[in-house]
Amino acid sequence: MARRTFRIIIIIAVVLGVVLYITKELQSKGFLLIVSTLIFLVLSFGIHGLIAHSMRPPSSKAGLITFPLFMWVLWAILFLLFVFFIIPIYCPDFLIDM
Repeated sequence: MARRTFRIIIIIAVVLGVVLYITKELQSKGFLLIVSTLIFLVLSFGIHGLIAHSMRPPSSKAGLITFPLFMWVLWAILFLLFVFFIIPIYCPDFLIDM
């Protein structure tokens, strides 16, 4: 049930991102940045939840550190993709006229 919930959250985030992309000419830069950031947070929440419910707990104490490190690295990669690829798609000149 939890995996299905997180899949639905991911689908909702992707659909909202597509809708925002289609209507981006009608929105202000500030609105685009705030809403795209919120969509990114919902998407990363869904991805992390899906992965967290798909992994098995480690059998030893030494393996406990791998899960938080893996999740941090995954979130860092998602954030870099968001900053360097997604934001320039929504707002190509978001740093110029702020």
